[in-house]
Amino acid sequence: MEVINRNFISNDWITAIFMAGFILIALMKLYKPQLLLGYTLAFFSQGFIEGRTKKKPSVFSPFHVLVFLFSIIIFSLLLVLLITNDNISKIHLFLIISPSLLVFILIKYLITKFISKLFLIEEESKYFLFSKTGYLYTTSLWLFPVLIISQYWFYSRLLLLVFCSFLLFFRAFLILRNNKKLIFNNFFYFILYFCTLELAPLLIIYKTTTT
Repeated sequence: MEVINRNFISNDWITAIFMAGFILIALMKLYKPQLLLGYTLAFFSQGFIEGRTKKKPSVFSPFHVLVFLFSIIIFSLLLVLLITNDNISKIHLFLIISPSLLVFILIKYLITKFISKLFLIEEESKYFLFSKTGYLYTTSLWLFPVLIISQYWFYSRLLLLVFCSFLLFFRAFLILRNNKKLIFNNFFYFILYFCTLELAPLLIIYKTTTT
């Protein structure tokens, strides 16, 4: 009788990622439960983002470090699930994307801060910058249960892409609506910023994943 080799690929690492996500949420809930709730519902509460901006919280505070790391692993896993169906390459791709995304967001934040200082709009752009970050955290919190459902119940790359796109477009709409005065008063700088730091990275990601 001929022996048939059967390759079994485990997705235990994805389960470990979800467990890390649950641990980070638990730590956030233990440390600042009201902040966690506030970010979760921030899409429907402009006052929360405004209140956080006025308090000028440090980006290096324990809560923000936790929610930032949570967002990194969620968006990294999302990109992995959207890019490939190959179980063998998924974990390797995650190990490449997650640190790359971490570095990219940090560099993008520093460049944005530099631009606001350069054009003397630092004070006016505080709410804009914080709303971008805050709504990004909200998006990751909403994506978390959807990723779990797509992994263990029903997976559809198209539905996952549609849901993610809807959240990102809704985030962009809120940012534009809540910062329209700043954007229209500095329209040239905003277009420059959008093309270099928002549009260009998306085109690069699209190009690298389709070649």
